[in-house]
Amino acid sequence: MKNSIKRVLPLEKSVTLREFSRAPSRCFEDVPVAVVAKGHPVGYLLSPELFEDLTFLMAQTKDPGLLKKELNLSDAWLEKFLGAVDV
Repeated sequence: MKNSIKRVLPLEKSVTLREFSRAPSRCFEDVPVAVVAKGHPVGYLLSPELFEDLTFLMAQTKDPGLLKKELNLSDAWLEKFLGAVDV
């Protein structure tokens, strides 16, 4: 699963951790952006829409209760995207 993000996201953009820490708002783009330190990704910047789409897709294949716990999602989020779910 470690390399799976590269297969899902078109990561054409990257910024260094230093660039991100100096001006975070300038680093956000309309496409996913990798934040790298020493040549390795330490995080990813995603638009709200892409984050919601990816989380929704994960919720279709993973236990919603577990996903809620792992990503610290609210019950309201789960209800919005999955309908009434017992978690």
